[in-house]
Parts: sequence; structure tokens; C-alpha cells
Amino acid sequence: MKLLLAALFSILITLNMSAQNQIPLFSFGVISDVQYADYDAAGSRFYRSSTGKLREAMKDLKSDSVSFVINLGDLIDRDFKSYKPMLDIIDSSGLKVYHVAGNHDYSVASRFRKNIPVLTPSKKGYYSLIHKNFRFIFLNGNEISTYSSGNRSAVIKASEYLGELQRKGCINAVEWNGAMSDVQIAWLKNELDEASLRNEKVFISCHFPLVPENIHNLLNYNEVLALLENYHNIIAWFNGHNHAGNYGFFNMIHFVTFRGMVESKADNSFARVDVYWNKIWIRGTGREKSQILAY
Repeated sequence: MKLLLAALFSILITLNMSAQNQIPLFSFGVISDVQYADYDAAGSRFYRSSTGKLREAMKDLKSDSVSFVINLGDLIDRDFKSYKPMLDIIDSSGLKVYHVAGNHDYSVASRFRKNIPVLTPSKKGYYSLIHKNFRFIFLNGNEISTYSSGNRSAVIKASEYLGELQRKGCINAVEWNGAMSDVQIAWLKNELDEASLRNEKVFISCHFPLVPENIHNLLNYNEVLALLENYHNIIAWFNGHNHAGNYGFFNMIHFVTFRGMVESKADNSFARVDVYWNKIWIRGTGREKSQILAY
């Protein structure tokens, strides 16, 4: 019996060491709410400091050999001219960056809203890619909003959403939140169906959160959640928008809100995500929280 227990103990130690020494399948970076603008600080938001913090983040992620970087929105705070210094830093890093648009990305003169540079590669602002049998889906939560890019029907629809939510007393019924259209939700369903058929695990990125209930949530978050609960291959929903950060869990999906880089004069906030066969390890820098999430 003692020999058997010793053997089992040895196996457990070996397995534990093996788990600790796992090599990730790949890694990617995450930045959120950089919100650069050439303006004085307001409260806890230090707009000009974002140039140095973004440069530091891209340098560190480059040295970590990440496969790519996800920008969760609000690269700028306001003014179309604010994009150039941010995009110059990104381009000079040599890293591929995939963007989702945030509400502040639309805080430019109306004549520029149809040419917002983070609405790429699709001008609709939603698209997907496959990396090592993992599907990454990028969504545009600003599609229906009061600040939409010159689409009058989208603005009217957003006003209707807000009015209905306000009558119900919903806390997210504020004008700086947006919604996804029925067309985009149908596209998302098709992406998730394809991923299921191909046995792909899925990461979803959007500027707006869904879980937990919060003032920052997507206007039609309940509709999107109703779709997501039909699938069991989604690892995580990553978002920004709530600069304080947050975490939720629903239908075996991790909902991670990343902290805003603009919040703080000196302390940075970004992360590297290591993807393993059974977990993700979010390795936060500065104000961003580190956490290991199993899937």
C-alpha cells in the first residue's frame, strides 16, 4: 500500500510539474481604451500620457513574440487628427493589430465618421479570422447608436432602443452605449455555426460588455446572450468600455472587461494572453489583472 501511495504521489507531482511547464499554443496581446487626445487631463484620464503607454505596451508585446494584438476600442478620445500618432506607434511596432471600434472612436467630425481607420478590414466594423484552429470574431457594438456614422436609420433605431430601455428602468440606457443590428447578429450566428462544424474554439471581441449587468452593457446585450447560450465552444468574450475592469461567467463563457489604459498618469494597463489547450492565462501589466481561466 505504501508503495502504491508513493507511486501515485510521484505521478501527481509529475503531472503538476508538467502542467506548470506547459508551453502555450500561441499568445496575443490586448490593449483597451487608450483614448489619446492632445488635451489636458480630466479627472483620472490622462489623454496625452497615452502615447508613451501605448509605445511601452507595443514594445513589451513585441518582445514577448505575440502573434498579434487586439485593440478593444477607443484608440482615441476625440478629434480625427488624434488617430495619426496612435497609428504611427502601432505601425512602427511591426505587430499586426486587429481593431474593434469604440464609442470614442466616433468622436470626430461627422464628415470623418465613414472613414474611421479602426473600422478595418471591413467598413462594417465586424469580421473574423482563424488562427491555429481558433476562431476570432470581432464585433461592432456601435452599429446602432446615436453617434452612428451618418446612418439616419441607425440613429432612429438607437433612439427607439434607448426610449424602450429607459421606460423599463434599465441601467445601460445611456447614449454612449450602442447596439448590434439584426444583420450583424445573424452574421455572428453564422460564424458560430461554422466554428462548431469545424470544431473550432472561439474568442469574441467587442468594445461593449454583456456580463455582468452593468451601466456599460451593449444596448441589446440580452439578445446577444440568448444567441451565445446555444453554443459550447466559446472560450471568452473580451471587451473594454468600463475602464475599471470587470469579470462575469455565463454558459461556461468567460466575460473579461479589460481596464482602460487612459486611466492614470503613469501606470500602464495592457495584457498578454497565453492560450493553452485547456486554459488561457491573462498576464496583466500595470493596472491590468492577471488571471488563469480554464475552458
